Amino acid sequence: MSERNNYIDNMKLELDTLNDQLGSLEARVMHVRQEARQQYEGELARLRTQSREALAKWESLQGSTEATWHQAVPDMDRLRNAFFHAFHLLKARM
Repeated sequence: MSERNNYIDNMKLELDTLNDQLGSLEARVMHVRQEARQQYEGELARLRTQSREALAKWESLQGSTEATWHQAVPDMDRLRNAFFHAFHLLKARM
């Protein structure tokens, strides 16, 4: 397996895992007080946006060639790291 394919597969696995965990967080939000729920719902909406951006970048990375995929890696890493960090901050607060 090429370095590119390995990177793409690992990135997809990380994004899928975070999205699965995000679904669990959404279920937990339903059990908190109304005022806290509104705050968490806003944060969850931002996380969903970050998730969509990361998945869109992953799709463009998947469509890249062996010669050009390295150009997309910094943006992919930045989006993944932002999503990962925001996710874990929210998870720690719950």
